Amino acid sequence: MSVAAGQGRRLSGSHRIFAVLALAFAVVVASYVLLGKSALFDVERVEIYGLHRVTLAEVEERLGFRSGDPLRSVNSEEEARNLEGLPWVQAVDIERKWDGLVMVEITERRAVALAMVALDQWALIDSSGRVLTGGLSYPPDLPRLSGVHAAGVPGSYMMEDSKLLLSVLGALPTDLAQRVRSLRRDASDGEISGSLISGQEVIFGDEDRLVAKVVALVAVLSHLGDQNRNDRYIDVSIPEVPAVRSEDRRTASS
Repeated sequence: MSVAAGQGRRLSGSHRIFAVLALAFAVVVASYVLLGKSALFDVERVEIYGLHRVTLAEVEERLGFRSGDPLRSVNSEEEARNLEGLPWVQAVDIERKWDGLVMVEITERRAVALAMVALDQWALIDSSGRVLTGGLSYPPDLPRLSGVHAAGVPGSYMMEDSKLLLSVLGALPTDLAQRVRSLRRDASDGEISGSLISGQEVIFGDEDRLVAKVVALVAVLSHLGDQNRNDRYIDVSIPEVPAVRSEDRRTASS
């Protein structure tokens, strides 16, 4: 009898523990639901940072919540994806605070080049090939890409043939990239060339060893600058033996 009574007491103790745990869990769940519905845990204000090209109206139109909505209903990942659909938006960080504040930090894209949309209409594009604007008749002074497919609608991406020219531009030191007037890709042989604002023409040749060709170009331009020379054509298609000429090789051979 004493053994049975002891087992009964142990079982009764276990039941009490389970009952306490179940009650605690129910309290937590009820608290979560009640607090989520409480006005004390609503969205009180929204602060948006990082806007330069993107307008406040564009952001507000994309956000899926407003002041007064339950704070727990704000899905940060979903809201970020919605905002990243805007052409100029590169990344979004959304932070919820329990005092009702929602902070939205936007990182915008930077235009690095121009791509033709139609005759005399140029769109801004970023380093990844994202099309940032529609056609502009008077675009800013950025390198122009030619010999590639036309730009699509804002928010789309350039075709693969533009990515190569953007890779060349991205490999250039910042000060040299700012001196580039245009980059071209010959449709017949794929040869890459470019024009500098100084009037000099650069021949990169094919797409191989672009980094080595950029290093050679920087060295040649530095050497020409030291000698106060402005040779018209700079050929770095063979980076180990760059060449400078005063006339186009095709003109010279004719």
